[in-house]
Amino acid sequence: MHCMRTRCLSGLLLLLLAYWLSSGSNALARPAVTCLPHEVGQAELRTIRANFYSVTGRLGGFDPCDRSVRFRIPEGIGKPPLMISVHGGGGINDVLNSNEVFHQQGFATLAFDAYSMQGIKGRDSRFWAFSVSNEARQRMIYSTALAAYRWALQREDIDTSRIYLFGISNGATVVANLAGVVSPEHVKGIIAEGITPIGIGLPDEIKVPILLAFGNLDNFGNRDPNGKRWALTGTCSHNILFPDAPAGSSRYCSGIGSGGQTPSPLQWAESVKKSGGKIEIAYFDNMAHAAFLGPLKLGQNTWSSGETFGSSTGASDAARAEFLKATLDFIDRNK
Repeated sequence: MHCMRTRCLSGLLLLLLAYWLSSGSNALARPAVTCLPHEVGQAELRTIRANFYSVTGRLGGFDPCDRSVRFRIPEGIGKPPLMISVHGGGGINDVLNSNEVFHQQGFATLAFDAYSMQGIKGRDSRFWAFSVSNEARQRMIYSTALAAYRWALQREDIDTSRIYLFGISNGATVVANLAGVVSPEHVKGIIAEGITPIGIGLPDEIKVPILLAFGNLDNFGNRDPNGKRWALTGTCSHNILFPDAPAGSSRYCSGIGSGGQTPSPLQWAESVKKSGGKIEIAYFDNMAHAAFLGPLKLGQNTWSSGETFGSSTGASDAARAEFLKATLDFIDRNK
């Protein structure tokens, strides 16, 4: 009877081990990390109006043991460059596909859901995408992305002199702001797809090169269904002055009751280039917002605020391939 139990136990352990090894989240496929539970925030939702929110309280940093974190190092490469993917308003699903693509290109990759590290429970991606203000989402994403970058600098298994950041939508605004604070000794370039000037604003100066990428069909966040993302503006009252971000457009364009309009992404880019910043701008046919999200889907959507905006997403396979090539070429020029 003892032998039978031993054999049964051994068989069960083998089955569990086989399942564990086949799982994409097993420890063997993920580099060793030290958990940082104190980095989890104590943020709370604050009602702006019915069904629409901002956030208050201590924002979260970066805990590599958070269940949302995807940190991988490709096999056979000593110290690979690192691509940090920064999601937009909808959370980590915005960058899962692009994160996989960069991993296949030989990058160590780091992706995470910033909302998961704020201490706010029970909210899904649709809530964050449609029921929370830009400034609130960007403050949360910025706080976690900056902490993730600083965490990555301590790693000995990646090339910390070749770090790149990829951001989409609200995440593009975040990585553009990070371009004003990161060290060029570590970060060689930033890719910002579908950037918005509405939220925490955009920096006056940048320290590292930026590729601004736009789909010619990207009307996301625009009241005009035929509007273009690169021409997007909003009232200054929708912006907030965020002390943790570098000095930028929110210094003169923010606050409830303030008048005027934010600069468009192109206006911002021109002002930064005049001060010596390196910004490249690329446009892609048959591409809307978040090219790697999936097939091209054109349309509009109504946010929980009651406002209707363009919400076209995705790209054709050819456009996505062209965008990837442009991104890799940009990286090759900035090593």
